[in-house]
Amino acid sequence: MLTLARKLVLPSFLLACTATASASSSAGFVVRPASSRRSAAIMSSSPAAAAAASPLCAVQAGYDRSTDRADAFVLPTLQKAFGPELTSYELVGDRIVQPNAVGMKLRLPPAPEGDDGDEKWPSEVFLKQVLATDYVGARKDWSDLRRTLLYARTELRFYRDVLPAMVAKGFHAAPECYYARYDFDGWIDEDERATQPAAEGVVVADLPDPLEKGGWLVLECISEATHMQDSPLSMDRARQCLKAAAELHAGAWEDRELLRKASEELSRAAFNLRMRNPKELAGIEGAWANFRAAFEDDLRASGLWTERIQDLGGRLKSVAEYVSEECTPSPEDRHATVIHGDYKAMNVMMGIDPSTPTIMIDMASASAGLGMSDVAMHVHHAVEPHLLDDGGEESLVRYYLETLRGLGCDYPEDVAQRHYKLAVVDYARFFVGRMWKTATPEAMAQKKDNKNIANINRSIPSAMRFVKV
Repeated sequence: MLTLARKLVLPSFLLACTATASASSSAGFVVRPASSRRSAAIMSSSPAAAAAASPLCAVQAGYDRSTDRADAFVLPTLQKAFGPELTSYELVGDRIVQPNAVGMKLRLPPAPEGDDGDEKWPSEVFLKQVLATDYVGARKDWSDLRRTLLYARTELRFYRDVLPAMVAKGFHAAPECYYARYDFDGWIDEDERATQPAAEGVVVADLPDPLEKGGWLVLECISEATHMQDSPLSMDRARQCLKAAAELHAGAWEDRELLRKASEELSRAAFNLRMRNPKELAGIEGAWANFRAAFEDDLRASGLWTERIQDLGGRLKSVAEYVSEECTPSPEDRHATVIHGDYKAMNVMMGIDPSTPTIMIDMASASAGLGMSDVAMHVHHAVEPHLLDDGGEESLVRYYLETLRGLGCDYPEDVAQRHYKLAVVDYARFFVGRMWKTATPEAMAQKKDNKNIANINRSIPSAMRFVKV
């Protein structure tokens, strides 16, 4: 981070699913199943995945996640997806409770044949559900509650409007979507962009009844016999993930019409400055001071107790706006594409056999952007520090670029490398201001086995290398 920030070409003053969608009156959209693109399906709720997610649930003790209330939507949602003949389902394993959604793997009864001779529904599906009632009690601040609902809207719109166009261009590293619907009427205007600041003075209690407000997404479900999730990753596994990222980026590369749609309808990357609470950047110097104090021994042992490092929070703050703008292209800009926006290892289903296609999941932060934002996050979130040393990091970036160019995308080396360095600094600004403001060695030790958490937030060697970069 230190070296990259020094190398950036910055102003001198800164350097001190193929589907058919139909709209409903409540902004809901039915995505009817297309012919299957794969024999395997996506999204596992295996015990390992559930265990990896479980530490996230601790912060949600105050959420109203009534089983009866949540279950009341499941069968009606399945019937809207597949028809009234479907009258039952079975929950497989535990629900996967994440900060902004609840997921569940569902086993369906044997399906009758449709008019085309195919079965009317698959044997298993994955339902992702976001109910406003789950969050109104815990997120008193309207901007935080709104952000959660916008994540759901972004993902549903991605499957409705963006993915079909990318599938038509040959992108298949996403699950097939059977049904997508959201209803935030009276809460969020349909034409309100996710990148707009939250309106001030909104009183949640004055909004329409939240009981029917939410988003529902029914996706393919994957066989654990063919796919896996893991973190941290080996270099080979990281290359699998970066190959899928290159395929995603190639599917929308400099496609101005598609990028205009993505810019208007989707969000921004999870760590994009426009999507963050302004308090994070305002408090970044204090956050870094807290980290520096908590990890002084480790910083000294790593040769990082220097004047420049001690002022890292201030330096990141001074370049934050510029770096974010450089990482946020317009639809007309060269090298713009659709990005995942939260490309951590646990958002990728990797083929156990490397020849099996990789599938990416959780598109709630999908947006128009620079592909290098996905690459920078993935490399530092998912790969152990010793593998990145001695040219390892550079080799992963080079592999991504070679794969992308092999798919027909023009990305000059000097431009690509600059974008990668900018994206690393952008990710660092987010991490210092948001994730490291309360970090301690003890907290990292407690999180060391949580695969959903970035390596640089659960491994001191990873954190020290990130500071050094």
